[in-house]
Amino acid sequence: MTPPAANTLPVGATSAPAQPPAQQALLPARPEQSRALATVLIVMALLAALSLLFSRGADRLSERWTAQLSETSTVQILPANEADRSAQMIEASDILRAAVPSADIEVLSAQEAGELIQPWMGDTPLPPDLPVPGVIRVEARAALPRDTLSRQFDAAGITAVIDDHSRFSGDLQRTVGRLVLLGVSLVLLVGVAATAVSIFATRAGLAAQRDIIHVLVQAGATDGFIARLFVGQAMRRGVVSALIGSCVAAVIWFVVSLGPAQGSVGWRAPLRGGFGDVVSDLVMLLVLAGLFGLSCAGAAGWAAVRQLAAERRRA
Repeated sequence: MTPPAANTLPVGATSAPAQPPAQQALLPARPEQSRALATVLIVMALLAALSLLFSRGADRLSERWTAQLSETSTVQILPANEADRSAQMIEASDILRAAVPSADIEVLSAQEAGELIQPWMGDTPLPPDLPVPGVIRVEARAALPRDTLSRQFDAAGITAVIDDHSRFSGDLQRTVGRLVLLGVSLVLLVGVAATAVSIFATRAGLAAQRDIIHVLVQAGATDGFIARLFVGQAMRRGVVSALIGSCVAAVIWFVVSLGPAQGSVGWRAPLRGGFGDVVSDLVMLLVLAGLFGLSCAGAAGWAAVRQLAAERRRA
């Protein structure tokens, strides 16, 4: 009796189905180059995301401050002599209450009015004979009727200065507008840099994988087909890097919001109306990640098509 062959299965045994070989990418990326390129893109996406969050936070802060300034006005009473101070303050407050019944009116004492001037005087104490104007603080959602109040104050013989903080509100809006423009400019600048990096990486990939591309060309692959391989590779790399950078930026912004920036440019607490801001910012970060990936993909496709066309002309 001859022994069974080594590859002969016992009776009743079934052979396991052969596993198909794992499908490999037509353009395999080199791990060391992929890690370095991904690190650069993550850092760029992080900077872009932080710039975006800063711009949106500054814009929201401007809106809150402008709303507070528009609802708060100050009326300064300049009495001719100190003896008429109390009477003019009472009469002025009555005029304000009659003109704006829904307003919250607060008459500051002479000491409180002096404390408003003290920061401008430094550490030097105010002279006791310094004429400090009377101050009435008015909080109202509606704008004060300045012309009507001026006529009534003049008729009562009261010299008053009405300040609705519109000048400060305009200065604040212009300053924040420049900050928002700066943040948007940084986002665009990072996008340009990411595009340049993607073009450089595509050209380097074309040079490093020249043999594979030559085989694809011999097999009948068109320039468009080969360019799409680089586009898909750059798209995946750009989106993943942008998502990682955006997540890191969101964590940094959350930590900043818990510190001194809470209630300012950072996120507000959800119970104080900050939940909507958080959601809208996260949506914008997702949009930024998509645009980041599209930028990398578009740059890769443009670079690949131009490089392949140049190679064919030289051939």
